[in-house]
Amino acid sequence: MNILENNNLPWGFVEGTIENHVSDYPVIIQIFDSDESVSGNNHGAIHFAQTDVNEDGSYEYKFRVLNSNHDNIEANFEGNYTVKIFKVVYLDTNLAVL
Repeated sequence: MNILENNNLPWGFVEGTIENHVSDYPVIIQIFDSDESVSGNNHGAIHFAQTDVNEDGSYEYKFRVLNSNHDNIEANFEGNYTVKIFKVVYLDTNLAVL
């Protein structure tokens, strides 16, 4: 995900469709700063969220890109980010537990 330096839109969003989603379980969204290295190849985690999955497997998560306090507008996100989406998966009940 890339948020431009001169962005003037207050909201951003992440959307997608999950195949074979598990009913009543949300997706987990993690946003990492691609420009800020914490150690080695790891990137700094800056935002975590979860959002519900619709019956058709689709999801959407909205987040504030800009904040305003009457006189000042501040960017929450600016630059390059890596977005990771995690879902709950069905377990194969035929697998033996050791």
